[in-house]
Amino acid sequence: MNYNESQQKEIAQYAIEHDNNYKATGEKYEISYQQVAAWVRKYKKGSTMTKKSKTEKPQESKPTTTETSTLDVLSRKDPVLEAQLIEVKKRLGLI
Repeated sequence: MNYNESQQKEIAQYAIEHDNNYKATGEKYEISYQQVAAWVRKYKKGSTMTKKSKTEKPQESKPTTTETSTLDVLSRKDPVLEAQLIEVKKRLGLI
């Protein structure tokens, strides 16, 4: 059976009000434990709880300032390591 958005929300609210008892909620509404849990997660997340179109692409998240600065730090060359690398290459006769 297909459930519309308001029915999904009602079932999720019922489960939350009953201490997240997904099993009992599933038995009451004759649906699976996993489906109840999924709807509760969506409800708690604040999702619209509607099925997305198969053609709809998920939005990519933009990197935050922290992620950007971490990438900048990781992409920098370490002068000490660069000097050590040159020294090793000289010892091996590669330079």
